[in-house]
Amino acid sequence: MSKIGIVFKFETIRQLKKPSFWISLLLLPVAILSIFGLSALQSTSIEDNISGTDFSEKKVGLTDEAGIFSEENPMFVKVESEEKGIESINNKSLDLYYYVPANFASQASVKIYDRAEDTRLMSFNQIPFASALKAEIYKHIDPKDIAIIENNVQYETIDLDEEGKPTSVMGRAIIPLAILVVFYILICVFGNRLTMALVEEKENRISEMILTSISAKSLVIGKILSLIVLGFVQIAVFVIPIIAGVIIYRDNPMVASILSSIQLDPWAIISNLLLLVLSYFLFAGACTLTGSLVPTARDASQYIGIAIMGTIMPLIFFQNFFSTDPNIVTYILSYFPLSAPIALMLRNAVGSLPTYELILGILDLAISSSVILWLTVRSFQKNAINFSVVKPHFGKRKSWKRA
Repeated sequence: MSKIGIVFKFETIRQLKKPSFWISLLLLPVAILSIFGLSALQSTSIEDNISGTDFSEKKVGLTDEAGIFSEENPMFVKVESEEKGIESINNKSLDLYYYVPANFASQASVKIYDRAEDTRLMSFNQIPFASALKAEIYKHIDPKDIAIIENNVQYETIDLDEEGKPTSVMGRAIIPLAILVVFYILICVFGNRLTMALVEEKENRISEMILTSISAKSLVIGKILSLIVLGFVQIAVFVIPIIAGVIIYRDNPMVASILSSIQLDPWAIISNLLLLVLSYFLFAGACTLTGSLVPTARDASQYIGIAIMGTIMPLIFFQNFFSTDPNIVTYILSYFPLSAPIALMLRNAVGSLPTYELILGILDLAISSSVILWLTVRSFQKNAINFSVVKPHFGKRKSWKRA
């Protein structure tokens, strides 16, 4: 077995045997599920609060000086004036009181009176009244105009491909964008671990011992390949339950709607997968290069943020990548090595990346990855036994002669 294979096997097995690896592996999906669970509980709580304001359970008074509601509306008890309505709230003959002023047409304001002891921190008393207000107004509006007023008109855009057949740009972009999300998760979750790949040997003062039995090239490449595989293991642990859930609940209306909108574009999917592998290798190289230049994990954590910021920079200019005519910012981000991964995958997903630019982008990532890997090997060779923050040094050291 080659030295690279030995390092790869050792690092992979060592990490897989650590309980901390599996704990951190499961923290992300557990955290996401917890967020969704809390969101569902919050929605249920809000619905309960809203349902608690149902008019059918309360005696509700109304003074309608604007003349909006009909005289025989059974939902409200007619009150002659605002003063009498306030008095009815105070003596508890009314549970809730609404006052619509005569200048409603110009002010569009309604006063709601309730007893303080019955009021929660967040009040939803306006919601049932707003519904009653709409129901009353709709009695005087032509039904065909209601959808326009409510902005509920459904617009269906049908895109035609070069052969004149219906297609969906968003449907084709779903899976390539999902691949981009995978890359984003990898850099967020594994960025720090990639940086620590070479720092731990320097911090433990064993790097010089390791380099007596194995070359820096084999050590660096083996560690990077191991961490790349471990990253994809984490993604598999995260994605497989999601796929299983989609298969189990495929008959759910929301899931079925999403599945029906997906359109497979083999070229976009395969090219984005290739960009994903090259991009992750580039990012891993940048992280390990940072780790080779610093002596401790604390120092490494200070510098890794630069690499991450450069990588996610295209997300700041997100809307630029949805234009059919890319501007200068789009081109710069597409070919600057650190920002190229997300920029290229975004453009490829939305169909604004021509084939020749895709090839140039792949070459850019491949060359940049090779250069960074070479720099990492040279840096670790020269700086492995330096235990203080060093200036980048990749060549031969000068020999100093005594005077």
